[in-house]
Amino acid sequence: MTRDEIIAAIRKNADAIKGKGVSRLAILGSRADEDYNSDIDILVEIEPDTSFSLLKLIDVENIIEDATGLQTQATVRRSTSPRFAPHSADDIVEIL
Repeated sequence: MTRDEIIAAIRKNADAIKGKGVSRLAILGSRADEDYNSDIDILVEIEPDTSFSLLKLIDVENIIEDATGLQTQATVRRSTSPRFAPHSADDIVEIL
């Protein structure tokens, strides 16, 4: 599945993803660079004042896995290390 196909599949499920409390979503890493042999790494931002849990994060992963057929690893942006940002800024593709 190409990066554009992944983006289209995720966007088709935007309402379900946003229904979990996600305000923004991006793919990053190798799939953002069109490496077709890896899982999908997702970075999500949460709506302010939303109760967000690990279960909701897993729900988001499952929505994307069902839509794409690819294993998905999701991370909440506010949980990432400040050292992470400079190394991946060029490898982030915003979707929602």
